[in-house]
Amino acid sequence: MKNRNEHSVRRRHAKKKDDNEQANPVLPLFEKTVVPSGSAHVTPILVYGKRHIKKEKLAEFKQAYQTHSKSAYEENPDIKAIFAFPDTEDPLTYWHILWVRSADAFNDYLSRSTEKEPVWDAYDYSSKKPDTLTVFGGWNEETKIRTKSASGIKYEFKSNLAGFMKSDGGGEEGPPLFGFTKRYVKPGQIQSLGMSFETVCDIWRQKIPGFLMAAVFQDDNTPNLVHDLRIFANHRSYLAHVDKSDNLLTEAMAVWFENYDTSIPFSGQLYAASTKDEALHTSSIKSNSTPRAQLETFHFGEDGMLGQMPNMTRND
Repeated sequence: MKNRNEHSVRRRHAKKKDDNEQANPVLPLFEKTVVPSGSAHVTPILVYGKRHIKKEKLAEFKQAYQTHSKSAYEENPDIKAIFAFPDTEDPLTYWHILWVRSADAFNDYLSRSTEKEPVWDAYDYSSKKPDTLTVFGGWNEETKIRTKSASGIKYEFKSNLAGFMKSDGGGEEGPPLFGFTKRYVKPGQIQSLGMSFETVCDIWRQKIPGFLMAAVFQDDNTPNLVHDLRIFANHRSYLAHVDKSDNLLTEAMAVWFENYDTSIPFSGQLYAASTKDEALHTSSIKSNSTPRAQLETFHFGEDGMLGQMPNMTRND
């Protein structure tokens, strides 16, 4: 039986379209339904992207972000993750990650996060050169309205192709593992990718309580490119999602994986307590034939980390 806190994905029938069109060939699969206040059936929101820091304000930024993240975390019990890491190539660019339980919780965060806070003075942005943050999950129209007032930030809202996000931590203790990648799909295979991935997700949801997010989002600007996002409660849950002793899962993953263009290595970022496991850097299915993933890796608790340690069972 599915967890009651999980917002299940529903599929709608859509007319077939050319996969290279900007329009999504599979309608959004996280239901955009009206959710009563306090309902357990909500879809979390993940906000992710890079922000640029003024060179002369780098030291101030580090201190100000610590203050900002601590205050936001303590004031909003529905924030489970709010942290940042410096880019591996540009020390004046920081990856920002925010996970909140619902659109309402994110809207509350937007309301309290104002330019009066010292952290804003450290960001290097302008109306002509805004930073881009991408919003995944259960955003709503109010969210889009509120983000328009954020100076110097361009929020991009993604509708998912397939997958799920859990609002609870599956009863599994951390530390969690976040994996955000971009992959290319074979031309004409976007719709097939979504359908086959949904089959895999059905197995993952039933089998692995600590699999907290598995979702794929079509890129709006680059044909055949998708954003593949994963969150695991811990390393044990990660290992379970590629359990090759499960024939049904292995076969379903093989069908799904055939839709990717494996001649192009996938790229992205990995956040975990330890990223030394070789399996984290190779394909889940065809490690011998798929180019090694080009992943930036970050370790929770290392010197460069800013913000709060993620706690995916917080307030469950």
